[in-house]
Amino acid sequence: MPHSTSPQPQESSEASKAQFEMGDAVTSNGNGQQAADNDVEMAGTNGEEKKDVKLDDLFADMDDDEDWPTEASANVKLESSPAAPLSPVGNTNGISSSDPGLMRMFYQRLFPFRYLFQWLNHSPTPTNDFGHREFALTIQNNTDDEIYLRYQSYPTADLIRKDIIAKLPSRFEIGPVYTTNPRDRKTLRNQSSFKPLAKELCFDIDLTDYDGIRTCCDKANICIKCWQFITMAIKVVDTALRDDFGFKHILWVYSGRRGAHAWVCDKKARVMDDQKRRAIAGYLEVIKGVEVSTS
Repeated sequence: MPHSTSPQPQESSEASKAQFEMGDAVTSNGNGQQAADNDVEMAGTNGEEKKDVKLDDLFADMDDDEDWPTEASANVKLESSPAAPLSPVGNTNGISSSDPGLMRMFYQRLFPFRYLFQWLNHSPTPTNDFGHREFALTIQNNTDDEIYLRYQSYPTADLIRKDIIAKLPSRFEIGPVYTTNPRDRKTLRNQSSFKPLAKELCFDIDLTDYDGIRTCCDKANICIKCWQFITMAIKVVDTALRDDFGFKHILWVYSGRRGAHAWVCDKKARVMDDQKRRAIAGYLEVIKGVEVSTS
């Protein structure tokens, strides 16, 4: 899925970097309607009882002390992996990942809009947690220039799906929940009343932070050997967030390039102000090693 981050990401050099831009975040409801104090637990779409999944189980295959997998074993496909869909133009050679035909097929057939809505809405019925949420879209035009559309908002999953398929953004980013609908911000008499109310607590782990100690790759290049650094960093950060701060709802996703992102979705994390977010980020900072000179 497109990389989902705050529309104004912060660049940092720490191994674990928190993205905590919320402007003047507040914890009160202000003029916007918030969901109930306790988030509603969403049942699975098939009605089955949700099963607990331990973090160790997700990375169990990365803990073997055996040698790295052979070329033959690395090429084996999982039985559950679906067959690659047919390209709308037949031959995919030379087709860009932002090709309109491929993007339309991806958004129409593959992108989980319903799950995105359920994740960010925190209730079975539409709430302001989703309707007042900002989305930022990056649109590729015919001259290879990018158009950045901020303050997009959608009350339902069907409406965001319809707009995304119509605009075909090369990526879109998830922003905060505001006191009012972001599309209506210019109609407010008091512009200062338009403030962010909530945003997931996000952490960014990049392999470039380990360039001083990894020897197999550097910069944006990654392989299964150096990915072990990301695996161990995920385990350390996840354990600290759960055991030291009591967070329960943590979503780990591939960043799309060279690392992983953590989205802490507990309500007490979403309504934290910037000072508390910086305090948690500082708690998780590590001492950096000496960078290796390539000259």
